[in-house]
Amino acid sequence: MRHRFTQIQKRHSRFGEIVSERGGLERAVAECLGWEVLPNHQRIDELTCKSPDGSMIALRFDWSSTETGNHYLEVESRENRESSWKPSGFGLAQKKAQYWAVVNGKDVFVADTSKLARLLKKQRRELDDHVSRRNLDHRDKRLYARGYLLPLKELETCCSVICPSPVKAPEN
Repeated sequence: MRHRFTQIQKRHSRFGEIVSERGGLERAVAECLGWEVLPNHQRIDELTCKSPDGSMIALRFDWSSTETGNHYLEVESRENRESSWKPSGFGLAQKKAQYWAVVNGKDVFVADTSKLARLLKKQRRELDDHVSRRNLDHRDKRLYARGYLLPLKELETCCSVICPSPVKAPEN
């Protein structure tokens, strides 16, 4: 069952300013939802936050999902065209995180990772497979990623919470 928090809406205006630093964005979302941001040394397998009940959360920002209506759900990455694909993003997080949280400038979607993994397995053939490349100018930071364009309507079916985003998308 999906919940929309009215309590979050009251706190929303407090965080309405644009926070440019990723850590600041993570803290704003975590504080709004009552989560703890994990220190860097505890961030393994894509984990970012911990809820009061001990559930682990992988938090992602997907600003373009507001315009496209799709969440880019990364599952694998590789360093270059010759290297092999390795689990990354959701491919890693689904092993240890109980929740996959997606933040855009409008909403926060908190999806159960087990439900999301089942949805992905069931609909894999219907979803657009997408390969992206980042940091092409920096040889040591170059990354190729593979994932699926998951419609937000499909993501919603796996969510236990959908609430207004406490942060705005950075202007680039």
